[in-house]
Amino acid sequence: MKRLVLSVEAFVASECGAVTVDWVVLSGALVGLGLATTAVVSNGMADGASGISTQMAGYEIRSAFAEVEAETEAEAEAEGEPFARNQWTSRTGNVQVLEDWMAGFTDENLLAHMNNQAQYADGSQTGHPYDTYHDEYWVARDEAITRGLIEA
Repeated sequence: MKRLVLSVEAFVASECGAVTVDWVVLSGALVGLGLATTAVVSNGMADGASGISTQMAGYEIRSAFAEVEAETEAEAEAEGEPFARNQWTSRTGNVQVLEDWMAGFTDENLLAHMNNQAQYADGSQTGHPYDTYHDEYWVARDEAITRGLIEA
């Protein structure tokens, strides 16, 4: 360590003014350029983040809380509240289309379709076509309850 200090002292002592000034100026310029780059990137990230924040403010984030919804429905039934359709989170936004489609099903076809799609009710799988299957199950279930085919 002592040798390093002596080497640095010897380097500084042996350099004449112009060369030392060059190193100081170059080092300062490099630090300044680094700070300026950091500021530009930081401001760009802030602008991009605010744009994304503004755009995402209008989106509804879908979740798969089927168990919580089932508990809430069971609590409502225990309190004597009447059954209400669509007390679950749609993943596709096509609930009305599915309701119209399933309204034409016979009771047997409706129950068969509901039982076939029951494997997707918990929402553990996402993406196409699982989101559609998830919604089909819940719409079929609501229709079956409304028709009195199953209990809520």
